[in-house]
Formats: sequence, structure tokens, C-alpha cells
Amino acid sequence: MKKIKKLIIINTILLFVALAFVVYAIFSFQNFVNQPNTNIKKKIYMVILPNQSVLSISEDLQKEGIIKRYDWFYYYVRLSGKSQDIKAGVHLFYTNYSPKQTLSELIGENKNDVIFSIPPGFDIQRIAHRLNKMGFDGSEFYKLANSKSNTYELLHFKASNMEGFLGAGNYFVEKNEKASVLLKLMFDQFKNDYADLANFDRIDKNLYDKVIVASLVEKEAKVNSERPLIASVIYNRLKKNMLLQIDSSVIYGIKDFNGKLTIHDLENKKNIYNTYVYKGLPPTPICSPSYESLKAAFDPAKTDYLYFVSKNDGRHVFSTSLKQQNYWVDIYQKGKKQ
Repeated sequence: MKKIKKLIIINTILLFVALAFVVYAIFSFQNFVNQPNTNIKKKIYMVILPNQSVLSISEDLQKEGIIKRYDWFYYYVRLSGKSQDIKAGVHLFYTNYSPKQTLSELIGENKNDVIFSIPPGFDIQRIAHRLNKMGFDGSEFYKLANSKSNTYELLHFKASNMEGFLGAGNYFVEKNEKASVLLKLMFDQFKNDYADLANFDRIDKNLYDKVIVASLVEKEAKVNSERPLIASVIYNRLKKNMLLQIDSSVIYGIKDFNGKLTIHDLENKKNIYNTYVYKGLPPTPICSPSYESLKAAFDPAKTDYLYFVSKNDGRHVFSTSLKQQNYWVDIYQKGKKQ
């Protein structure tokens, strides 16, 4: 009889423990669903792919810092019965959303989102033009990107403009996003994409010059294998105090370039980007470099090359002497036979 009473007591205690655990779990789950993820409000855009699983979406949301627990969010979506209502496309989240608000965004219509792409090699002017075509205030963007005070605020380095530091890639933003937000977004993407190469939160003259070199490489190279070689030519010429004589830099300094360089263009001293008359690097980068170009600027090939000339296929022939260079120029640019 005592054993039965003891067993009843134990089972009762276990039942209460189980009930307490269930109540605690329910309370914790409800708290998770309704409580903000954090007190810090930060915009995050995320793409939901067609037929992407709820589990995959939940994992991505946690990676982006939008929710704290992907497993609980997964069960929340399943229990809500709204997993089939999730819309593919671009979604805008805030880090201080609750999971309930996050789910509301996932099943929303995404009417105000825009996707646009900035390819490597674009300069500020071309980026602003593309933004105008997408319905943004490209003129304001151009003004801010060329503002010395605004540039210093972002780079913490005295530079004329933000050229070279606007990350190439895909952007997901609201239709009426401010130009100032777009500018910071592009700089943040640049820093994130190239974080393994350098800490761009601390820009100095040496780092700034590497971005200039990378932008020159970006404009001159057509294939990735040649980027370290072109970077080596730039550094070798700088060491020898030679003029860089890079056409793309000259072109950057010509307003409304018509597509053809002239002798006047190459002799024009009013163009501060004219590397045919001014030694050293141009005063700023000339475009947004790709990762491969920036990597080449940090790790150029070890060569004695001082010249390169473009072949018909966009690739280059490299030379160590002016005599070799003239020979290849005759063949590839003047059409003389070997």
C-alpha cells in the first residue's frame, strides 16, 4: 500500500513538472513570437526564392540577424498555417521586428521593392544615371557621392569623392529610398565584399592608392588571369617614375567623351587624370573595381613588364622593353604582318 502511495506521489510530482514545463514552453514560445528580436533598428533586405522551404527561410532569417531561433520560427510558421502564403521576391525586414511581424512581411505583397544591379567598372556618373532610370534621385546621389564632406564622413579619409568605394553587385531597396541611404548601402557592400582583403573602416593613403590601382586594372583588363599582370605593369612603372599612360584614366577626365581619343586629349594638361602628362596615379579611382581587380592590386604578379598592348580579342601582350612594345603595337594596332 505504501508503495502505491509512493508511486502516486511520484507520478503526481512528475505530472506537475511536466505541466510546469509545458506552461513554461508555451509562455516562452508566445514570448518569442511577440517580442522584438532586438532593440536596435536596422534595415535588412532578403530575397525569398520561389519554392524555398520554410526551414531554409528560417535559417536565412537567423543568419541575417532578423530572428534569434530558426527552429522556433519554423514551428511558428507551420503552426500558423501560413507557410503556403509566403511570397517569393524581395522582402524588407527590420532587426527589431518580432517573429510575428517578420511572418507578416513574408506573406506581404512586396509592392515597394526594387532590384537593381551595379556592374564592376561603373563610375559615379554611370551609377547615378542607372539610378535615374530606376526612378531614384540620381542627381542627388551624384551630388552626395562627389561631396568632399560627405566622402570624409563615410571614408574617414580626405578624398574628392566616393569613386571606387561603391560596391558592385545586386541591391534590394524600397522604391522611394533616399540617395543618402543608397550611397551608404553601396559603401557598406564594398566593405563587406572586400573585408578579407583589408579593413576599409580604416582607410589610409596606402589603401586608397590600392583602390586607385584596382580601378585602373578593372578598366584595362578583360580576363581575370591578366589582372595581376596589368597590376604589375602599373607598379613597375611607378617604381621607375614612368608615366602610366593609361587611356582609361585619360577618358575618365574627359567630360562627354565621344569614344575616340585624340592627340589633343593625350596632351591636354587641364585634364588632371591625364596619365600621359602627369606622373603617378590619378587623383582618385576611376570606377568601382571588381573583387578580382582589387585582389590583383593587393597581390600583383611578380614581373618585369612595363608595357602591354591590346590584341583583337581583348587580351593583351606584355613587354619588358619599348622595342618589344612597338613591335606588338605594329602588329595588333597598326595591322602590320609579323
